Amino acid sequence: MAKKKLQKALEHDTCVLPSEILFSILVRLPVQSLLRFRSVYKPWKIMISDKEFIKAHRDQTKALGREKLLTKQLGVRNYVFRDLESHQVLVSMDAKQLFPNEKFQGGSMVCSCDGLVLLKNPTTYKNYALWNPSTREYRLLKCSDDVKFREEPPNACGLCYDSSISDYKVILIFKLFYVVYSMSTGSWTRRISSPNYLVQPYSTRWCVGGINIQDCLYWGLNKIITKYVRRNSTIIYFDVSSDEVKELETPNLDFIGDHDGLFHLANVKGRLSVFGGKNTSRELDIWIMEQDGWKWLMRICNLPNICSMFVYSNNLLHCNTNGEVVFQGHGVGLISYYPERKQFVTICQSLTGYVSTSTCLDTLYFWNPSPTLKQRRRKRKPL
Repeated sequence: MAKKKLQKALEHDTCVLPSEILFSILVRLPVQSLLRFRSVYKPWKIMISDKEFIKAHRDQTKALGREKLLTKQLGVRNYVFRDLESHQVLVSMDAKQLFPNEKFQGGSMVCSCDGLVLLKNPTTYKNYALWNPSTREYRLLKCSDDVKFREEPPNACGLCYDSSISDYKVILIFKLFYVVYSMSTGSWTRRISSPNYLVQPYSTRWCVGGINIQDCLYWGLNKIITKYVRRNSTIIYFDVSSDEVKELETPNLDFIGDHDGLFHLANVKGRLSVFGGKNTSRELDIWIMEQDGWKWLMRICNLPNICSMFVYSNNLLHCNTNGEVVFQGHGVGLISYYPERKQFVTICQSLTGYVSTSTCLDTLYFWNPSPTLKQRRRKRKPL
């Protein structure tokens, strides 16, 4: 922390608490409380705005499991924050309040990392934004002239954190190349993909978001980039430390079976996982990747439709501490599976057929924006 600056601010402070104790108290508070405290007391503002405090608060939030589910139905302006454990609605806010930029108020949440969400402009694949829903800060991602996008949309995208240099990065994977955006430098870098993969056309307006696990992003590859894997599929990943897309060498997918098996990549308890089973079965299994290979975690019974349809139409969002498994179901909204009862329960029903979801931490974390963005925020009207 910038101790000299903080000590100077505390010289005439009448607070009886030492700065170290005050730090340990504030770092445990939710974002909304910190934003209020930052606006009423100058020494607290200096402490809360410091990069070391923001990083410590993010790490503390992870340790406390203070993660929220952010949902938005297609065609509906409201964003809804839910508690991941209880499913209770914490707050529902209009898109104008959360994201003042009109171009992204109807944007889709393609992926997230910690407290940041990658938004895609619904009318074009070339415009993206990084957004912290807790602080309402955002940054528009503009491609520089030397890294121009081609006419085809990206096959895949992702957002991840490089812990070695404390930097968030965005990757967009196209047919013959990929580009990486560094949040700390605010610039794009273009790289040529390997001739062995990432060269297959993938004609769609939807970008496949990568599965974020620690410092990597994962996708399945079977001629096209996807989130699904079969026994002969390849798993590829973006290594954020080297900015390279690589093939995962260790997985053995023999448990999938010969040909009759479809699995979906997921993040379960912070580890690379897959869920799926035989195409026509009414059951599926969840497997977790350990250091020595895939380990079976649990079986889910009484699927509402056959396994292949369920795997295609659902994302695994979260496993609660009580064993409950939460899925995002296309056309049905949010559903939860209770292992003891072997039963699915609808949490939130979609009225429009599709729910855009993202799990994100309640953090202050965001790199200092450029002066143009600071000026833009000062011009905003009070909510």
